[in-house]
Amino acid sequence: MSMLMQLGTRAMFAAYAQLQTTGQNIANANTVGYSRQQVVLTTTPGQYTGSGYFGRGVTVQTVTRASNMFLTSQAAATKAVASADSARLGMLQQLERVFGTGSAGLGNSATQLFNAFSDLAGSPGDLSARQAVLSRAEDFASLARSNSDQLEAMQLNVVSDVRNSVKDVNEMAQGVAELNAKIAGAQGNGHEPNDLIDARDRLISQISEKIEVQTIHAADGSTSVFVAGGQSLVLGGLANKLVALPDAFDPARVAVGISVSGSVTALPTRSLGSGAIAGLMQFQDSDLVDARNRLGQLVASLGTAVNNQQSYGIDLSGAAGAPLFKLGAPVALPASSNTQPPGQVSLSITDASQLKASEYTLEDDPASPGQYRVTRLSDGQQFSGLADGATVDGFTFNFGSPAPSPGDRFLLKPVSTAQMGAASALTNPRAIAAASPVTASVAVANTGSAAVSSLVVTAAPSAPYQDLTIAFTSGTGDYEVRDSGGAVLATGTWTAGSPIAYNGFELHLNGVPASGDAISVVPTAFPNASNGNALAFDGMSGRPLVDGQTVTDAYAETLSSVGVRVQGASAAAQTSAAVAQRADEALTSETGVNLDEEAAKLIQYQQYYQAAAKMLQTAQTMMDTLLELGH
Repeated sequence: MSMLMQLGTRAMFAAYAQLQTTGQNIANANTVGYSRQQVVLTTTPGQYTGSGYFGRGVTVQTVTRASNMFLTSQAAATKAVASADSARLGMLQQLERVFGTGSAGLGNSATQLFNAFSDLAGSPGDLSARQAVLSRAEDFASLARSNSDQLEAMQLNVVSDVRNSVKDVNEMAQGVAELNAKIAGAQGNGHEPNDLIDARDRLISQISEKIEVQTIHAADGSTSVFVAGGQSLVLGGLANKLVALPDAFDPARVAVGISVSGSVTALPTRSLGSGAIAGLMQFQDSDLVDARNRLGQLVASLGTAVNNQQSYGIDLSGAAGAPLFKLGAPVALPASSNTQPPGQVSLSITDASQLKASEYTLEDDPASPGQYRVTRLSDGQQFSGLADGATVDGFTFNFGSPAPSPGDRFLLKPVSTAQMGAASALTNPRAIAAASPVTASVAVANTGSAAVSSLVVTAAPSAPYQDLTIAFTSGTGDYEVRDSGGAVLATGTWTAGSPIAYNGFELHLNGVPASGDAISVVPTAFPNASNGNALAFDGMSGRPLVDGQTVTDAYAETLSSVGVRVQGASAAAQTSAAVAQRADEALTSETGVNLDEEAAKLIQYQQYYQAAAKMLQTAQTMMDTLLELGH
């Protein structure tokens, strides 16, 4: 009877274990990261008798969890990509709202400024028209400054988000290390702590949303976690820490490093792989930099061109025009690894129309000792063999005191700071230099049909303006430029459609001059009646001021560039989210709980338990019967 009792008891224990495990599965059917568990039963070795081996029932060997290392790794990897794309898309959508369209855009503001100059050209002495120019200039500068402030606010948000993500990763990594220690200790008992392993897998999955991870499983049950192509974040029961660092060049930007045994190593952005941190870093280092450079290029090109043209004219008092715009100065930032005290490098804009929407690096030229190499970061174009005072893409770099030391590196920002300090520099409408410093008129005795179309100053004069006469010496357009004493200063040949250029001005004619005709060019006596420089301002709207483009075209290209990035990021985010969802569904179907299956098992194990109980009841009845027979 004792054998039958043992069989029933063991069967009941096995049935109870299965019922308990099934109940655990049902209870955690909606728990994120829970893996389905099941009881592993084995047959108890039989007992030998003279009649053979009689079975001794069933033994509960262990409780296992459903797992699939490949699907788990795939789900974590796809989740990291989806998180990176989502983080970048969210920031790009904010960036898109910075650049207004239509009447709210910087391109329209520039157009309104040119329109104000056009109105001023029609009435150069009208103070209300002059005040309108100042108002439109302030509107442009204010909008540029507002756009810049929003970009810098986004930079601060990126820094904050990266720091918070780094903090989260460190907390979760510490949790993984602690679970590793518990799991390794628990496995010494011969059984896997399923719930602890689930908790660890959940933490690793959450880390992968922040930064791409690789895992290695050890024989003691611990899992080591690596980031950035092999840097150990968790090694057994030890957790290292990610660190949010200032960028090597620009302390306003953030970089990511890892601290191992007290030594901090900066991690290249490209090594981060995917995850929210990588998405934020890509936005900071590529999208935001490009947007800042494009805005700065437009503001620097327009502002410098307007200031130059202003300097070519004269105001109502007859003085040379003062700058209309204040602009943020270009800067050169030394790398944190440079020798101390750091060498000094300054930048100046020499040709605003040639400025590119890019940052640059300045470093020693390995091919030419003692000279320097500048790399345009937007496309990788290199300019080699440069010395102090060299000009690249419309800006010049100069060394100060102390000069850079060998091995020093600098980040050059010729345009991206222009909008930060943008402001209208004039408050007095009389200071607008609408008048040309020289006035042209045809001689009364001329016999040809030539008439003055316009006289525009396009460059600073090489010598002070004086009374000049342009005398035509033939019927084919040959002319001489003579001073007031009749001395010949220059000669040339006029052709229809081409200006006569001298000492910074361009004289455009209508009609055809005859031999012996003369045109006088003299300093302007009445600035309030001259609109020569206002016409030049007005003509700037159609001139290629921004790297071969008009201001409105350049702004339209900026909008297009941001829009294309948003569309690309949106498509990538949708695709990666769908891939991550499919990977998660594949993992869930393999390791998750199916309530229909568990309900069926519940009935099966209930019947099993009832049968085992019936076995015990039968053994008890038989025992009672034998006892009664004994009496």
